Formats: sequence, structure tokens, C-alpha cells
Amino acid sequence: MKKTALITTVLITSIFTIYPRIVLSENASTYEPGYWQPKAQAANPKKPIILNILNQSGKTLTYNLVPEVEKFLPAGENTKVRVDLSSITNGYGTVNIYGETPLSYEYSAYNNVVTVRVKSSPGTINHKSIYISSTGQIYSF
Repeated sequence: MKKTALITTVLITSIFTIYPRIVLSENASTYEPGYWQPKAQAANPKKPIILNILNQSGKTLTYNLVPEVEKFLPAGENTKVRVDLSSITNGYGTVNIYGETPLSYEYSAYNNVVTVRVKSSPGTINHKSIYISSTGQIYSF
């Protein structure tokens, strides 16, 4: 009787400890891509975030970290923009990047360096800004 109770307890306990891991590892069925989804994540938002902007649009772009002065980035060139969220009043950063034609941004992140490839957009995408939240999440608008 004691063996049966022990085996039953072990089986029930193992089912409850293994089963949630399987359920939690599944993708959410409600995920929808959109501007509200982060495109990249800085590793530590308490440290400065470096945006490495690569102009692959074929045209000169205008960019600035709000509220700084606008600067020009020639086609084929790159620049680095330092965003220190702790020194910004609202705790979030906005970098505007725009040109004569619609643009799209592609991201890759390593630690606190986020590379942004700016390309001409043949479709309906027309990004103009990068928003960096206080948690280091990076969005395109």
C-alpha cells in the first residue's frame, strides 16, 4: 500500500513539473507582427546604447537624435549615434532617419551596439524614426 502511494505521488509530481515546461515553450498563437513589436533589444539600458546606422538606401539621408540638430549621412556611409537613456529627461530615445524615398530598417544587436541597416523600401513600409524604450527595446515607426 505504501509503495503504491509513493509511486502515485512521484508520478503526479513529475507530471506537474514536466508538463508546464512543454506548454511554456510553445509560441503564442496570438502573436501578430506590427510596429508595436520590438525589432531589437539592447542588453543593458542603464548603459549607453550605440546605434550604428548603415546607409544602404542609395541616397543621402537626414538623421538626428531628438532634440539634437539634423545631420546628413551620404549613401554608402555609416555613423554611430550614442543614446544614453539615463541622461534623457523622459527616459526614452528617439532617432529620426528619413530621406527622399520610403525607407525600411533592419536590425541586429550585440550587447549595447545595435546596427540599423537603412534601405530603400519598394513597398508600403516607410520608417522615419527609431524609438528606444526605457527597457532597451527598439521599435521602428
